[in-house]
Amino acid sequence: MSVFGIRSVGGRALGFHALTSNGAQIAGLPIHSLCWKKRAPRMALDFLELWECFGEYVSVHKFDFLSHAASRCRIILKDKTWIEGSYMFTVDWCRNSYSDEPSMAKSAHIIKLDNGNFAAQPNNRILWFDPCTVVSGERPDYKVNTRVWKCETQPKWVTEDSDRFFYDYEEIRQSVTRRKPIKNGSRRDVISEKQRGS
Repeated sequence: MSVFGIRSVGGRALGFHALTSNGAQIAGLPIHSLCWKKRAPRMALDFLELWECFGEYVSVHKFDFLSHAASRCRIILKDKTWIEGSYMFTVDWCRNSYSDEPSMAKSAHIIKLDNGNFAAQPNNRILWFDPCTVVSGERPDYKVNTRVWKCETQPKWVTEDSDRFFYDYEEIRQSVTRRKPIKNGSRRDVISEKQRGS
């Protein structure tokens, strides 16, 4: 059987399109129905894939760095056991309420497990092996990002008004205007006296 595509429907498990050895094409197979070893142990879908698809807008990437330098990894399952495997590709979602919320956004890294199964795991369930970068294989205690980062939030900087390719930024210098003191007998004082009933 050859897998050649994926299907992403919000609220459902990731689906895989496959062509069988007898010529039948099957669409939307869940990841726990796929294996690359004949005697691969049967594993539950919710162990191999933790999260359902976030929506229909999806992209697929094969990151060179993860494919070469750090292709080996290990994933932690729900029962806290670890399984090693190799990186294949990454599925990433956008344009939905989950992906737009920093604390909820997740990718699904497709991992070819050494036990013969495949898994779709988020970043926080994988530790990567890379002898050039990784010096400790201990599970870190990082916090989830909850902030939307923006770089155009400082109103005191503007670009110059020109057609120059290498334009400069200019800092807006706000002039401080001081109010003139109100003299006695001014219109404001007269109005305030009338309002007080004097």
